[in-house]
Amino acid sequence: MATTTYTMTEANKRTAEMVNEARYGHKAVMITDHGKPAAAVISAERLAHYQALQDAADLAEVEAIRATGAEWISNEDAQQMMDVMEAEAEAADQQR
Repeated sequence: MATTTYTMTEANKRTAEMVNEARYGHKAVMITDHGKPAAAVISAERLAHYQALQDAADLAEVEAIRATGAEWISNEDAQQMMDVMEAEAEAADQQR
């Protein structure tokens, strides 16, 4: 994929041009700040594609974990378990 680069100063002046390059030119537009990459502009279509790829990867990871027979617990139960472990660690530190 072709990429165009703009400095932060240029980006402030050329926003519409950058959006059009991403949307119609199918280019990623890199914005730099002091010579370092700071942000990128991509088309909404490309963003949706990347999000779909990430969702598929997340689902594959969940399925791999499920295949191990791991026990699933709720977020609330996990938070309670962590709170208990933290309290126990603090109590142990106080006894030292």
